[in-house]
Amino acid sequence: MKAKSWIYIFILCALVGVGAAYTAVYLTRPNLLPPQLRIASLKDPTTILFLGVDVVYTEQGRRSKKIDKDAFTGRSDTIVVGRFDPIANTIRTISIPRDTQVEIPNNGTQKINAANAIGGPALAKVTVERFLGIPIDHYVVLNVHGLVDLVNELGGVTLEVPKKMAYMDWTAKLKIDLEPGVHTLTGNQAMGFVRFRHDALGDIGRVQRQEIFLRAVLDKAINPTSWPHVPKLLEIAQNYLDSDLSMRDMMGIANFVRGVPKSNQLLTMMPGSFTSSGDWSVARSDVRRMVARLNGANFVESSRDDIRLSIENNSSVEGMGFRLAKIMGIKGYKNVVVLKSNLELSEPVKRTRIFAQKANPEDAGLVKVDLGNIGDIHNVSVGNLDSSVTIIIGDDLAKKIQEQEALVQH
Repeated sequence: MKAKSWIYIFILCALVGVGAAYTAVYLTRPNLLPPQLRIASLKDPTTILFLGVDVVYTEQGRRSKKIDKDAFTGRSDTIVVGRFDPIANTIRTISIPRDTQVEIPNNGTQKINAANAIGGPALAKVTVERFLGIPIDHYVVLNVHGLVDLVNELGGVTLEVPKKMAYMDWTAKLKIDLEPGVHTLTGNQAMGFVRFRHDALGDIGRVQRQEIFLRAVLDKAINPTSWPHVPKLLEIAQNYLDSDLSMRDMMGIANFVRGVPKSNQLLTMMPGSFTSSGDWSVARSDVRRMVARLNGANFVESSRDDIRLSIENNSSVEGMGFRLAKIMGIKGYKNVVVLKSNLELSEPVKRTRIFAQKANPEDAGLVKVDLGNIGDIHNVSVGNLDSSVTIIIGDDLAKKIQEQEALVQH
């Protein structure tokens, strides 16, 4: 055989090998591929406004799945701004409580969820753009009832229910009955989880649970067993969505999301405080900081003096909260509070959790180092509202504390 023929065979084998390797990695570990090399994936950084609303159906019964398009202009119970960045390979979100006071163009100061009811997604988009001070590329309005079919198609979503949830939601004609603990929720159960409001935090508690749900959905999305469901999920979504994105664009975003590692996903809630009327008031300084984080800024300067630390003991050993607070005080933390656990779990927490409450994973990283590198960092705003970092003590940290105390005594 001529040398030239061998060269062609070599090139062909190399191409087949590269193609096979690419396919294997794309199907099993897409996060190892640069986003630009993922087929039908997002190519440019994109900011999207997600609104969750109740939808009125034009025909009696819901089996027809036919909806009144104008019903998408109802009040938005869920408001999330997401930044999908294929260059940095990151997903970052800000959940905005629906009772946040904002200026709605030509309509004065109102709760932010009224914007969609007044002028539809176009006005909601402009309102959020002005509130955050950034342009938003697209919007997606989702009928909350679509959650049922979407979750069922995925085979359920596994998450930890923090407390017992039981009451009748007459607005959604939905009976909510969930026990605390780790459960795989059906569609109806998932809708109950994200709609539940009957606790001390009201809507803010619901926003936190929506973040827990979103975290669980993202975990499910990066699981290869979920990928064959993507076409069907998009088909279902068409019955419940109003968006200026094409289905091709949505497929590209879905393919991008499944390749983003958990460490590159940052889910946050807009910080603020309750007003006398119960609305959510946000300082402009907090808006600027959260937007900077949304756009990829890194706040690498972490100081123990500035970290507001809350500690909740969910281990099997009593008194660990105050014992850890003493240790952290010695290490230089000036603002530490010990709180009663907000979880109603039947079993103690095994692994310690560290919540970066204010889009501040660097602070959470410093805390983890001071805990002896024990604990899983969660970049979600589901900890104590007044803290910047929340520690949920598990049995692993309790054991470490006991060992250190025993060494000091000897």
